[in-house]
Amino acid sequence: MTKLDAQQHVADAVAAKAQAVALTGSGTAVLFGLTANEIAAFGGLAVAVAGLMVNIWFRWQSLQIERKKAGIE
Repeated sequence: MTKLDAQQHVADAVAAKAQAVALTGSGTAVLFGLTANEIAAFGGLAVAVAGLMVNIWFRWQSLQIERKKAGIE
C-alpha cells in the first residue's frame, strides 16, 4: 500500500465518521427540539395507526371465520 492509498483510506474513514456524527447531531436536534405537545401528538398518531391496523386484522379474521361457517372458500 502506497502512502497515497493510505491517506485516501484515512480520508474516507474520516468522511464516513463525520457523516455519522452529522446525522446523529441533526436527529438529536430534531428530537430535543420538539415540545411536549408535539411529542404527544406523534404518540397519539402512533396509537391511532396501531389501533387501525389491529382493527383491520380482526375484521379480516372475522370475515375468514364467517366465510368458513358459510362454506365459502
